[in-house]
Amino acid sequence: MSALEPAKDEEGDKRRLFLVIADDTPDALMRVLGVANVQQTRLRALTAQPDGAGLSIRMELDDQGDDRAQVLAARLSACPSVRGVGFGWR
Repeated sequence: MSALEPAKDEEGDKRRLFLVIADDTPDALMRVLGVANVQQTRLRALTAQPDGAGLSIRMELDDQGDDRAQVLAARLSACPSVRGVGFGWR
């Protein structure tokens, strides 16, 4: 494999995609990232953009299993300014 070839996805490279809809407040993104940090997730990709009156946040994280994903989703849902959370596989 050359340095220019993309790395092949291995079974250990599974990722979870979390979609968070939050109020568009100055601290919404930092609150969401703070919850992810406390849960010791490994962030691989992040996008955030205004979506109507809210903020749409897309986080791609290393998979840590179903139980950890459900705990993270529940904690994100309880976060101030978060209106909704969804997650699945990338």
